[in-house]
Amino acid sequence: MTTPAPERPAGRRRSSRRASASRPVLRLSWTAWLLAWLAPTLLMGTLLLGAGLLPQWLDLDWDMEFIAPLIPYIGAAAAVVGIPGTLLVGWLLRHELNPLVHVLGWVVVGLLYGPVILAAGAGGLVPMLIPIIGFPAGVLMGISRWLAQTMAYVTVPDDASDSL
Repeated sequence: MTTPAPERPAGRRRSSRRASASRPVLRLSWTAWLLAWLAPTLLMGTLLLGAGLLPQWLDLDWDMEFIAPLIPYIGAAAAVVGIPGTLLVGWLLRHELNPLVHVLGWVVVGLLYGPVILAAGAGGLVPMLIPIIGFPAGVLMGISRWLAQTMAYVTVPDDASDSL
């Protein structure tokens, strides 16, 4: 006696490629992406530089010289986490037309700037700087993505292939 062949379900199957191709896509131009990514990174570097120089400007006795060497780490975080992170968020959320979801995705990428500071070393006050770097970076990334929304556009694929 042989085993009978498995039966296929009678429902219609749609390929995932065709289903995703017919959905609208939210796109951000390269110029808008570059501005939305670069502006918060430069602003974070400027804020760190200002915080490192503030005690010298005001003749305070604070020892905040440890913040200025973190500026290259912000640049590294922007290159290692920011570029691939924002591109990945844009690709994963391409079919989501709600701009707030994209903004929140960029906030998460900005929050990941903080753990890059651990590359500076785990001793002393450096681990305490993770929220000082991560939270403002997340807020700035979210604001910049929100402002770049004016340069975003929705691409609706034409359904000419469905009519055949």
